[in-house]
Amino acid sequence: MKKKKLSREVKIGIYGLSMVLLLYLGINFIKSRDIFSRDNTFYAVYDNSDGIEASSPVTIKGFRVGTVEKVWYDVPTGKVIAEFSVGKHYPVPTDSEAKITSASLMGSKVIDLRLGDAPDHLESGDTIRSVMEPGLLQMVTTEYDNLKDMATSLVERLSKALDGVNAVLSEENVANLSGVLAHAHAISGNVDKMVATDLTKTMDNLQKLSAELNSAAPKITNIVNRVETMADSMSTSVPALMSGAERAVDRLNTTLAAINDAEGSVGKLIYDKELYHNLTQASESLTLLLQDFKANPGRYIHFSVFGRRDK
Repeated sequence: MKKKKLSREVKIGIYGLSMVLLLYLGINFIKSRDIFSRDNTFYAVYDNSDGIEASSPVTIKGFRVGTVEKVWYDVPTGKVIAEFSVGKHYPVPTDSEAKITSASLMGSKVIDLRLGDAPDHLESGDTIRSVMEPGLLQMVTTEYDNLKDMATSLVERLSKALDGVNAVLSEENVANLSGVLAHAHAISGNVDKMVATDLTKTMDNLQKLSAELNSAAPKITNIVNRVETMADSMSTSVPALMSGAERAVDRLNTTLAAINDAEGSVGKLIYDKELYHNLTQASESLTLLLQDFKANPGRYIHFSVFGRRDK
């Protein structure tokens, strides 16, 4: 029995399908897609694409975990929406962020996933929180604007300073300044003359004072010698005086001790109440006796020329 041969048209069809399959596999290989495993698809919404396009990498800490599938502009919201896929074996917590950042100095962009720590994970088709990092051009533009503002402010200040200098250097101010300098020069000359005159007088007075001191030097020497002699005399007599004073103080202390002693005569006179009352009564009796003597002296004095005695 003869084998059936494939017709030419069938061979062409098989060949064409093979080419299409190889082309599909090649395109997915170039896009770093794993066609034999299903990935999770997520969406992120940005104000602008900032260089993100289809086939841009999706990374976690610099490691590629997925690919950007599509990027389009949403007319109703005015936002840019990015659709990207992430391998199912890379769970994404619900509080994660998709940040557009620069992958190199050449300006290529990637979506870097900043994983959170929430216990729940996003499902395929969810929208992840989006964040944008300023690009190199944007940072340069911002710095340029800052430098421009600083330069403008500096120019304004410099202009104001120059205006002030011009105002100070006006003809009227220059004339006034010249007058002030001339007046100051005249004052300086007068001060120099006054200083010279006063200095000369002061030097003359110093010379006179020096001469007087030289002439009075012997007298001063005599005064110093007398003071020294007096000091020597005092150094000799002061110990004797101190010794006498110490003895007087001791005697005074002894007397005060005797007075404070209630058993002594002076102490009894001060502290004995009965003796005090007796002395008071004696004093009062004596006072009455003197008063009676003054009033009736005849009772106490008998005087007779002939010797006759009054009864």
